[in-house]
Amino acid sequence: MSHNHPSESTVLGYSRTRLLRILVGFPAVGLGIGFLLPPLARWFDGSATGPLRRLFEALGGLEQPWQIALCALVATLLGLLAAYVAVADSARTTVTGAALTIEPRDGKKATSLARADVAAVYLDGRDLVVLDAHGRELSRSPRQASRHALSQALRTHGYPWQESRPALAAQEQSRTPVSASVA
Repeated sequence: MSHNHPSESTVLGYSRTRLLRILVGFPAVGLGIGFLLPPLARWFDGSATGPLRRLFEALGGLEQPWQIALCALVATLLGLLAAYVAVADSARTTVTGAALTIEPRDGKKATSLARADVAAVYLDGRDLVVLDAHGRELSRSPRQASRHALSQALRTHGYPWQESRPALAAQEQSRTPVSASVA
């Protein structure tokens, strides 16, 4: 993330540390799980029932070093795949005083939203959500930056950051019954 003056742009994405954690951590966890699966499967084998019993029997039967190494390799590759999906399924965000631009990494077209069209910005789980004045979603995309970095950048550039989904006046009015006038 780059911190800039409000008249300049702020680009929010994965920090190098976080990207390294994802690209190295996911495969490393996969490797560890791959080595631990056969002994864990042998331990759970007696308590497994139904279709899981066959899976535990198959995994528990891996006793040769080459079989355990193959299991670890497959789990490492699954970790690499998970890391790729985590990085590819996120969007880089560029914030200026005039526009908010969201660039997905999955090859989809970037979305640029004029500051005047943005009534609220908040996080819904992993997703960065941008609403207009009527409460309609202008954008929803997985984020790369932390909650703190997003809130700081958006507030610095004058965007209406919300800690959660805002209650909209239009929704509240529709819930309030209109009293009939008695003549």
